[in-house]
Amino acid sequence: MKKLVFLPFLAVVCCMSIAAQDKTADIKRLFELMQSEKTIDDMMDNMLAVFQQQAEGKIQGAAAKEKYDEYVEFMKTEVRDLSDKMVNQEMVDIYNRHFTQEEIKDLIRFYETPTGKKLIEKNPEVTKDLMNSMMTKYMPEFQGKLASKLKDLSVEP
Repeated sequence: MKKLVFLPFLAVVCCMSIAAQDKTADIKRLFELMQSEKTIDDMMDNMLAVFQQQAEGKIQGAAAKEKYDEYVEFMKTEVRDLSDKMVNQEMVDIYNRHFTQEEIKDLIRFYETPTGKKLIEKNPEVTKDLMNSMMTKYMPEFQGKLASKLKDLSVEP
């Protein structure tokens, strides 16, 4: 009798596990279409460049060049590991929480369309244009406002 009670429970657990695996596979397929790994890698490469710039000149003494090169290789390895965790763990978990499997399938269908493909293709250019616009048109005024406010707040009567 106990076996009969256990069998339906086991069947439900197995079905849930298969559904979760299917959803995870769909999420990973979506990431392939969205080129998420490339996007994360590009972001991490930009971070790496900043870290390298910050490290330049900080490593002193004998064999500084070798030590700096060792540090850069260490950073590259750590950035690759972090990038892998972001795409294969964190993003999967986040998408799993925020989207149903049907919504993931809808997104896959969209990114398989010509418009979805164009969005992926043009996204780096759009982002670059937006950043350039922000830096040239808006950032000087924004920085001026912040500096002015900081000056106002730091002046003592």
